[in-house]
Amino acid sequence: MSKKPRRKTDQPAPGRSLWLWLVVAAALVLVVGGVLVSLVFRPGSAVTGAGTGAPQLVVDRTSVDEGYRKFNTSVRTTFRLSNAGGQPLKILGEPQVELIEGC
Repeated sequence: MSKKPRRKTDQPAPGRSLWLWLVVAAALVLVVGGVLVSLVFRPGSAVTGAGTGAPQLVVDRTSVDEGYRKFNTSVRTTFRLSNAGGQPLKILGEPQVELIEGC
């Protein structure tokens, strides 16, 4: 039996794999950094206003579900508003309220 010569397998150049790892590492750093920033600087967190700087309005909830009600019945809902900033909060104009009715 004769021996067949072995073919070289295509292997990436040493510089190519290094670039691939650098791109993957940079993408991972960007994703982790984005998650950390979104967790630390979300609205209503204790870090953003924290009693210093500009006034910041904090609302205890942004939506209300009153369930099923008969037509033309009154419903009263209360929201708690607070100022998390260090300066006085001024509310100018009327607040915008969106009412979504079900079927």
